[in-house]
Amino acid sequence: MENSVENLYLTIAQSIVNSIDDDWSISIIRAELTEGSIEFQSEYIPTLSPEQPKYFDVPFEIFEAFEELHAVTSGTDNNWNRATFSLEPSGSFNIDFEWDQALADEIESLNNE
Repeated sequence: MENSVENLYLTIAQSIVNSIDDDWSISIIRAELTEGSIEFQSEYIPTLSPEQPKYFDVPFEIFEAFEELHAVTSGTDNNWNRATFSLEPSGSFNIDFEWDQALADEIESLNNE
């Protein structure tokens, strides 16, 4: 059964919380989607040392959630291949979707080689 967008956001948020052992003020996951794969950059700002962002491993649940989120939200006029998900410890979050034409062109060029 397909997850709702809200459930996918909740899965991403809960997986982030479970992945960070420190106290933190904000966490950010940047996702870049190419055909059949997703690359992540993930970091958080520790409460006790905000000048030194730390990285955390992205669990498989987040990969699956982004893959499904892409399938559910992308359409003819709503395509995206980059997303940034930011989360605060309070549960407040923001997600921005972006279409990067240069990335799409690069992938197409590699596929045509």
